[in-house]
Amino acid sequence: MPEITARPEPRTVALFLIRQTALDEAARHAQRPDNQPAPNWEMHHDLTAALGDWHARGTLREDSLLLTEWLATELCAFLLHRLGTQTQVERWLRDFGDEVCRTQQHAHPAGPTAIEILSAVTGNAADRPEGPGGAEHVVRIATPYLHYLRADHEVEDAREVALTFALWAGSQLAALMHNDPDRITACMDARDS
Repeated sequence: MPEITARPEPRTVALFLIRQTALDEAARHAQRPDNQPAPNWEMHHDLTAALGDWHARGTLREDSLLLTEWLATELCAFLLHRLGTQTQVERWLRDFGDEVCRTQQHAHPAGPTAIEILSAVTGNAADRPEGPGGAEHVVRIATPYLHYLRADHEVEDAREVALTFALWAGSQLAALMHNDPDRITACMDARDS
């Protein structure tokens, strides 16, 4: 993420995370299984810096919730574009959600919370395809998200949810663009403008 002197905008951070994770996914597909690229610690550092900035300004809950909504909305759009119908997206969400809940058995998993948020975003897209869902939509996203954030661990927890969504969205975008870095970059450049 470029050096930002003003408050980082949740939309900018979301698009940066999706771009980076999609490009990382494409790089992994281009490599042999025994020669995978290293984890993207720069992306992790940049996300932590943005969350730290919001925390210092006292806007972490609001800004990280907006970040989460952006990431979930982009993921929903990629899924709809890849799968073709709302019914297929809902089927994918049920199957993937079951898998996530089954595999994430540690004490404070981000995946089930992300699935609950994604369900709200997906349902909103079906109910109101023409625009935002208003206060009820925000409550359906905010309730599980804010419940997930633990006192004294808010930055860490917000980072886990954002990274979870970024990894899922980046993976879907990479698949949608056939793991072609040029196509991923062109798509995200168009989203940035």
